[in-house]
Parts: sequence; C-alpha cells; structure tokens
Amino acid sequence: MITEQCKDKVYFTKLLCTDCPNIYKDICEILDANNVAHETLSLTKDYWCRDYMPVQYASERFSQFVYNPDYLKGKEKYITNADKVMKKIEGNNFIVNHSSLVIDGGNIVIGEIGLPNSYTTQSFIVMTDKVMRENEGLSQKEIETQIQDSFKPKECNSDYDDITIVWLPWDPKDICGHTDGILRFVDINKDGKAVVLANLSVYDDDIATRMRNILMEHFYVIELKLSEYHELSWAYVNALQTRDVIIVPDIGNAKLDNEAMGQFIALYPDYKGRIYQVQMKDFIKKWGGALNCCTWTVSEDMSKIHHNTENDNRYKSSIEKYQNDSNSVCFDEIQFLGDYYPRKIENVSKELDRLYYGF
Repeated sequence: MITEQCKDKVYFTKLLCTDCPNIYKDICEILDANNVAHETLSLTKDYWCRDYMPVQYASERFSQFVYNPDYLKGKEKYITNADKVMKKIEGNNFIVNHSSLVIDGGNIVIGEIGLPNSYTTQSFIVMTDKVMRENEGLSQKEIETQIQDSFKPKECNSDYDDITIVWLPWDPKDICGHTDGILRFVDINKDGKAVVLANLSVYDDDIATRMRNILMEHFYVIELKLSEYHELSWAYVNALQTRDVIIVPDIGNAKLDNEAMGQFIALYPDYKGRIYQVQMKDFIKKWGGALNCCTWTVSEDMSKIHHNTENDNRYKSSIEKYQNDSNSVCFDEIQFLGDYYPRKIENVSKELDRLYYGF
C-alpha cells in the first residue's frame, strides 16, 4: 500500500481554484516552495476529490470505489464521474481496479508497518462501519474480502500484503462518517507498532470511548491535546501530507492553532521546517471539509522512496532469491521491486521486469 508520506503530487479541483482563490494560492505557494508537483482536475462537481477519486495502492495502480453517498441523495448533480476525470489527466498511465462497493475515499485512512524479521508489510485501513449501511446485503466478511481484492492487481494470483481493516463505530450525527477527520497515521514506535494521532473530543463520551478502545487494540494512540473544545478541531487531523510537506488547517483560533501546530512539529520530526498552516476557517465552517478532503494525492516517482541500507539489502536478497528459484518470489517482494526500484529492475533482469509488470 502507498501511504501519504510516499505521495509526491497533489491534485485539486478547478472549482477550488476558481471559488477559493486565496486558499488555493496559499497552498500552492507552499507546494511550489518545496518543489511539490500539483495540478487541477477537470469535470468535477464539487471540491471533495479525495472522496471520489481512486485510491493508489502501488506504482500507477489504483482502486476505484463507487461514489454514491447517501448524503447526496436528491443532489445527484454533485456526484462526480471519476472515470471521466481520470481520462482528462494528461499523460496518465494509471491502471484502475473498479469495485462495486460504495465507499468514500475520505473513509479510507491507510497506514503500514514492516513485520519483524521479515521483508513483508502489514497494511491497515481504518474505516467507519457506515460502509455496512452503504452496502446492505453484503456481510462484513464479504465487504472486507472485496476491499482486499481491490487492492491487488487483477492479473496477480499471489497473496498481497497483509491488510487489516479496522472498523470504527459510525456516529449518525456525522452524516459523512469519514475517518480522515478522526485520525491520521504518524510513524512506527520503537516496539514496531503504528502510531496514530486521533481527535475524539468532538464525539460524545460513549462513542469516543468505543473508538479509542478499538484503535488501541491495533495502534499506539496519541490524542490531540487542546486546551478547550472547538467544533472545528477535527480539521487539524484532516491535514494535507506529502513526502515533502505537511499543511495543517488553521481554524481561526490562534491559541488552538498554535497548540495543534506544536503537536504536529513534535510528532513529525522528519518534516522539520516543512510543516505549515493555511487559514481556512470560513471554508471549513461553510462546507464541512478541510485539506485532506479537498486534495487527491498520488505517488508518481516511487524510485525516490526509501533508498536506504535496509531496502538495498532487501533488494539484493530478493534478486538472489529470484535467481535461485523464480517461483519463490512472493507478491510482496515483486511489488517492492517494482515500486521502489523500477530502474534497477530494468538494468538487472528483463525477466524480473516482466515478472513485476506483467505478472
């Protein structure tokens, strides 16, 4: 799976550019200063491209879910046809799996950890169980299987990374039921556990406790600490993250904005000097979405990611394993080779190149 810290390009809707020029300008100035590529999307019907655009899971590979949320019943003119939008993206070589499941992209928060003594990874997808209501007639197991199948190439019969789907209870007072306003992944702690930043203060105690307990079963949970309640504080975790920058929404409360920024700076030391805030109080209050909601992020150049000693050793080990027994290379290893070392693959072995790209 590809997490937000691996993304290197940001898309916005043209509507955001024309309707909210100051916000768009502020964000783009930050992206330009940090050499983060960005473009706009045509043929969109609203700002929330995170919800209707496909989810990237490997190099040039995406999973497209059905965008038909219940909160747009009777407002179908606001439903974007993502396939038409994708066709308008110049030079795209995207390979898209289409799923029949109705899921908003804002209800898909992805994290990943490396498994100990192994080169395999475990991926997490955190969602609210509103998905069950939106896909009535399917059991939880059937939904989970379809989600897992959507995040692997159709040509591949091998097992994919271990994907754990973590279900949080849906609060019916939250009409969207998205998890990107509840939590975000931070890092991996010294015990190898995924760390998440959560803001549960906007929920009633009962549902907040249930969410907290479920999250603690899987992750090391850090809760956003604010000195006072604010109805828009959920927007802080709805930040925009790429490989090079983090941009946190500013909700117009200087005290809380500073508190939130301080915690982001402490939690993301690798982003030192590259964490910013953009004022968007009125936008958040009027439309109910923030930075993650109104952006779609992709990774175009996977070859720049994680080139370090550990992954160089993993690359060498996988090559040797393939040379000794080509049938012993699992999909995890194939994906790693193709995603992180495409240029090396082309230089080392045309057969290995075929193995990854042709399955």
